[in-house]
Amino acid sequence: MKIILRIVGLCIAIMTWTMVIYAQDTSQTQAQTGDIDFASKATASNNFEIQAANIALTKSQDQNIKQYAQMIVDDHTAAGNELATLVKNKNWQLSTPDNQNYTQLIDQLNNADPANFDRTYVDLMAKSHQDAITLFKDASTGTATTDAELRKFATDKIPAFQKHLDQLKTMQPAADTTTKDTLKNTSPGAPSPTKLKPVRPSLK
Repeated sequence: MKIILRIVGLCIAIMTWTMVIYAQDTSQTQAQTGDIDFASKATASNNFEIQAANIALTKSQDQNIKQYAQMIVDDHTAAGNELATLVKNKNWQLSTPDNQNYTQLIDQLNNADPANFDRTYVDLMAKSHQDAITLFKDASTGTATTDAELRKFATDKIPAFQKHLDQLKTMQPAADTTTKDTLKNTSPGAPSPTKLKPVRPSLK
């Protein structure tokens, strides 16, 4: 009888411990879902901007556009490498977001008429950076993330992304009316310079 009771007690203890571990794992998985979702979307956004910038380096005839595009390649490559290292250290498996929209935008850029290429590129970069800033702000405030290191990564990148967006104002002569209005609305009352200045915000 004592042996039976001991066996029953042991079984109960094992079941209880298993339930505790399962609950912890489930909670951790749920918490990581938001982190992985942000990291996946940030990676896709980052890769799109690099790809678009590389196209601009090849197709644009405007040195201001080329200078800006090279800055985007350099800065976003550094940001992408930093995020990739963080993801690797966390042992996260990133999901694959629906990149159909990015694919269409890249096609639009590749197929743009040479006379309108710079306008198209500036327009796409303005929208892309606005979306990226919104994504990173949500992550930095914990709205979409729980991991402290990931929040810090998002927080640290926002100022540089905002400067990338603000610097597009210096290329307004190459943008269409819609782009000008969009950029103006991101910073009410801001002056509208007409020449690109070599400002390179730090991503560190």
